[in-house]
Amino acid sequence: MAPRNTLLDQLSPTQRIALAVAVLVIAGIIVLVRAWKEQPSPTGEPGQTLTNRNIRFGMPAEAKAEPASKDAYLIEREQYVLSYNDSKKTPNWVCWNLKRSDIGDTRRAPGFEPDPDLPPGFHHIRQSDYTSSGFDRGHMCPSKDRSDTPENNKFTFFTTNIVPQSPKCNRGAWERFESHCRDLTRDGSELYIAAGPDGEGGTGEHGPHNTIGKPSIVVPAAVWKVVLVLPNGEATPTQTTRTLAVWMPNNQTITDDWKSYVISITDVENRTGYKFFPLVPDDVATTIKNRIDRGP
Repeated sequence: MAPRNTLLDQLSPTQRIALAVAVLVIAGIIVLVRAWKEQPSPTGEPGQTLTNRNIRFGMPAEAKAEPASKDAYLIEREQYVLSYNDSKKTPNWVCWNLKRSDIGDTRRAPGFEPDPDLPPGFHHIRQSDYTSSGFDRGHMCPSKDRSDTPENNKFTFFTTNIVPQSPKCNRGAWERFESHCRDLTRDGSELYIAAGPDGEGGTGEHGPHNTIGKPSIVVPAAVWKVVLVLPNGEATPTQTTRTLAVWMPNNQTITDDWKSYVISITDVENRTGYKFFPLVPDDVATTIKNRIDRGP
């Protein structure tokens, strides 16, 4: 009996090639879709981590790199990841990873610049918008935390990374806490940090203000920072992992003692509505976020 011809046998060589190409394309699409679905999202399953070291354990809240997301516009860089609020003209939050090798002898950049990565239609805040306001250009991710190279340092001087901060706060307890965090890296520890403003209305050298500059930049009522401390870059959080958090009023009454402003990460979450390090398993996160650590 002669062998029965299959559908494939009936195709011409050209048709067979076209069919093979179609099968490969479909297979490739399936692989890509599966890979996309398996990528941990910023608010994905606890236990996963993200590839960008600055948000290894997730983002505090949703932000999108889409021009329509004007009040939560995502800027993701090697130096830090932030959510920018075009209505307030300040970041909502800034996240970064800090390790010993990030800290060097690079001199501070000469001045602040508008962020070139903001889309058209966004306000591009200039250094001069803060001039004579009575408020400092307060870094969220500090200059010194990215002082290993001039290039890395330059990115901390984009105006998407600053808020109007009272001089007493910026140069006092806030700076002392920044220095304390850098000290914690000396033994090889790595820190995962988030910082940002909260509320509206602070007091600078010229008295209380809700906004400064033109266009109006919102002056926060307070600034906060949360810190997760791990012994090295490969470690994952456990029940004994150290965490720190501060909440500082944005006024001229603040002291130099950062320990006076320590609260728990849970308290910061309750006040801001954010969820920090959302990819840390819940049983671990609940324990470590409730701690109040004033440290040595």
